Amino acid sequence: MSINSINRGPVSLPALPQLQHAPTPAAVESPAAQPQANPIQQLLNSDGFGEGGLEQLTKGLEQMVQTLSKVAELLGAQGAQGAQAPGAAGGMPAESAVPDLGGEAPVGAAPQAPVAPSAPQGAAAPAAPAEAGATAPTAKAGASKSDPKVGNTMEFKNDGTKPMEIKFTPNAGGQEIESLTLQPGESVTKQFPEGWTGNFRSTAGDGAAATLGEVAFNGGGNNTYYDVSYIEGNNAAMTIAPESGGRVSGTLDNLAAGAPESIQAKNADGSVYGIKKTTHAEVQDQSVVDYYRKNVGEAEGYVVPKDDASTLGTSDTHLQVTLKDVF
Repeated sequence: MSINSINRGPVSLPALPQLQHAPTPAAVESPAAQPQANPIQQLLNSDGFGEGGLEQLTKGLEQMVQTLSKVAELLGAQGAQGAQAPGAAGGMPAESAVPDLGGEAPVGAAPQAPVAPSAPQGAAAPAAPAEAGATAPTAKAGASKSDPKVGNTMEFKNDGTKPMEIKFTPNAGGQEIESLTLQPGESVTKQFPEGWTGNFRSTAGDGAAATLGEVAFNGGGNNTYYDVSYIEGNNAAMTIAPESGGRVSGTLDNLAAGAPESIQAKNADGSVYGIKKTTHAEVQDQSVVDYYRKNVGEAEGYVVPKDDASTLGTSDTHLQVTLKDVF
């Protein structure tokens, strides 16, 4: 709101700093008090204002005082409306008391809360705050068995009644693989590097005889090759098969339980833990070979050196290995 200036006509008000104060006249005693002249009127008369000019100035000042009084009343009313709380009984919300015309807020209007900038078109909306008492999801430790397997893996299962330690031996230059211990009924999946080739065995017995699981990942045609070998003996029942299904190498039968004493593998204390090797320094023990071959057919287990028919292949990179103790 603007206030128009008042037209005072031809009369002009002299600048106050240039006014000269006359000395105060000495008091004159008289029987009756004389009425004192209006000092402002005297001042104006002394500066050359006549009767008509003084009247016009007085009316102009009165109009100005009346206008200023009305402005003060308007400003006071607007301030009272702006100070009233939104939703108060019998009142109007502060934001509707003064219409927003897009300019500066009128004097006395309640300040409006800043409006948050809109998200750019196509941007994702901010996430809603979590509800009170809601619990954030907790990440699972380790991969679930239902998760898809990647790369080269073997899943080892102890189907026996005793704990079994499995040790891995890579071919020359291959990566070492940490051994694992399986409790009865336990299954563990291990991942193997690209092109890993080697064998693994149970540590049961004195180590002179051991059933070997042999594997070559990413071999010819990018296939996986595998077999159960008895050339180094037998100290555990073992089978290997592709996870997706296919030919099985080895057997879970307890071969050592019915073996002749002459081919049994024994600890230093004489206790039997398995069956002897089929070959020593490239010399075959025919009695041992014959016993294995009766219980493990061709292409079902590696019994003699260069038993190539017993080396099986698959395009699957995930193998399942089942083991069982024999004593």
